[in-house]
Amino acid sequence: MNREILPLRAALAWALLAAIAATAFALATYSNVPPSSDVWDYAQEARQLARGEGFTSLYTYPVHLGHDSPPFPVRWRMPLYAAVGAAFLKLGMPLPAGYFAVGIASHALLVGLLFLLASHLHSARAGAIAAAAAIASPLLLDPYSAALSQLPAAALALGVWLLLLRGSGVVSACGAALLAAAAWYLRGESLVMVPVWIWAASSGGRPRRGAAFALLYLALCVPWLIALRISVGAAAPIQGNPMLLYTAQYPGYSSSRAYGEAMPGMLAYAIHHPVALLWRFAKDAVGYGVDLLWGLGPIAVGLGIAGLLLREANVRWRSLAPALPLLVAAAIQIAAFSFLERSPRFLVPAMPLLCAALGIAAAPSLDRFCGRRMVVAIFAVLLLERGATLTFETREAARRFPPLPKARAGELTERVQRLPRSALIWTDVPDWVAWHLDRPGLLLPLWRQMDRVAADHPAAGIFLSPEARARNLADGEREWVRAIERGEPIPSWDGPEVLTGGARLYLPARHPAR
Repeated sequence: MNREILPLRAALAWALLAAIAATAFALATYSNVPPSSDVWDYAQEARQLARGEGFTSLYTYPVHLGHDSPPFPVRWRMPLYAAVGAAFLKLGMPLPAGYFAVGIASHALLVGLLFLLASHLHSARAGAIAAAAAIASPLLLDPYSAALSQLPAAALALGVWLLLLRGSGVVSACGAALLAAAAWYLRGESLVMVPVWIWAASSGGRPRRGAAFALLYLALCVPWLIALRISVGAAAPIQGNPMLLYTAQYPGYSSSRAYGEAMPGMLAYAIHHPVALLWRFAKDAVGYGVDLLWGLGPIAVGLGIAGLLLREANVRWRSLAPALPLLVAAAIQIAAFSFLERSPRFLVPAMPLLCAALGIAAAPSLDRFCGRRMVVAIFAVLLLERGATLTFETREAARRFPPLPKARAGELTERVQRLPRSALIWTDVPDWVAWHLDRPGLLLPLWRQMDRVAADHPAAGIFLSPEARARNLADGEREWVRAIERGEPIPSWDGPEVLTGGARLYLPARHPAR
């Protein structure tokens, strides 16, 4: 490891370049946020907090509905990102603009810290390669998941790594625990990193340092679990079983759309469907590997392979020893979500760690090039390739998942304003409805359970976005797909009324059939 003074000026330069790239990305994606984006969920939760209604939501999922009435307890998110949004609203900054500002700052911080971490583990050259690989990666600047909480959580996690690996005393371990707890309050899955963080804190024969980290982390996180137990009756911050998503037994999000049915827990599902679970793990692990190669890019990966091959055979892999904790943590992250859910955004915590390891591996490949001009040219090509990939992905995301026009919210509000405000709007985009209409929403229940849900919870309407067919097709809901394709009426509902852009609205029947 490099114990020299860290190159802070170079880190600031990389952070500034990252801020410029993230600002351009934000300008390109701000007006193209798709209706299914989680940013609308965070925004409406932040508005609830700003109103003094606590950490609640105006929408929920049928699997969580039970006997609750709006506003609903949030059973699927951690509270810190919503609290940040609430602070923005209190200060007069609109959402989701505030979240895009957080994304810009987080990306700049992440790239700067990544440069410092790789510089500490190896050299400034390794840090530069790592930062260049990350600065315009479509996994970090993800046009499909812009302005979400993964990026600030990953930046905080890099701070944890730098404090644990650079520092040596209890004070640095306590500082790392503060950042680790903040990352957990942003993203609950950061918990999978904790064992590796304790290992890193304890390495070098310092068990007291590891114990200090673990105890402070627990002291900061346990109060939220106690508060949840008191308020909603369960100490689990993320309820439900994501392992069921996109399985043969529960296609797509059908498990989240089930109302009043007992869903198997993780252990029960693993015991009853071991072959399906192992097949999912293998398939998703390979898929995550492909996603990582795409996120790192061919030039960066090529430099890493070249750097390893240029080393002597007997020290080739030992050169990566300083990055071993990072590689272990990345492997745990990927393995955990290979069992749970396949989505590139869950690679965000692992991506900077692998960039740091890649920088260490690739450093000799640049050291062998003669002259500064060649090195500058390599970096220029790497940055241009990453920028071109990100530009393509940004345009493709806007084409595949276009935003809903703002006029759509006005149309909906006009048609449902006479109905009780407590009545639920069933929709495939409940977070968009909750934010734009400021009315309670419910993810579309399963077709076979519509009458049961309507009997227990008054409904204001059914809003189907232009993407509703794809959502129901993925969830195996053939009856919904048929009704959407043929424009058929739904029993006990009037409609459909076609809205701007092809969306459809059903309203409760004035004289329901008996």
